[in-house]
Amino acid sequence: MNKTKPILQQENDNRFWRQLLNELSEMYEGKLEIDFPKKLNLHYFSWFHNMEKAGFRQELRYSFEQLAKMVEKPELLLWFVSVDGVPQILLFGYSRTEKGEKSFYLDTFAVRPRGVGIGNIVMEFLIRWAKTKKYHSIFLDTELRDEKGIPLQQFYGKHGFETVFSSEKGDLIMKRLL
Repeated sequence: MNKTKPILQQENDNRFWRQLLNELSEMYEGKLEIDFPKKLNLHYFSWFHNMEKAGFRQELRYSFEQLAKMVEKPELLLWFVSVDGVPQILLFGYSRTEKGEKSFYLDTFAVRPRGVGIGNIVMEFLIRWAKTKKYHSIFLDTELRDEKGIPLQQFYGKHGFETVFSSEKGDLIMKRLL
């Protein structure tokens, strides 16, 4: 089995994302870098997997093969922010057409440490980025609360996301119009 898969993404380290690093620099100590992988290999998969492991239940995590299929999605955005070579933020999503409108689906979003405002900074940058790319909306699947009790619906709600679907188990689809 081939453990390397090309990633075709148009985003790269540019002035916009450098501004994100500038704002995050107050939150971290050490060398802060943003990395837009050009290929999915075991190195980047281990970063992805470790970020997932820290924040997601087993059934929500991707295998290498599943992720290799996902990086074929159109208008992919996949990046990591690392501190001294250790990933601290993961953002993964892609374009989807919903009712004839181009939307950005935020598939995976994880930050370390939690609860100090890092997620808020990144989410506001993602919203600005999506507007510059002329997306109609951002949508995502989440939960009312995760298994650690973190109020995910509340977090996304304060960034303008509204619940468009809710299951009895607490699974949610949330959407933010841009």
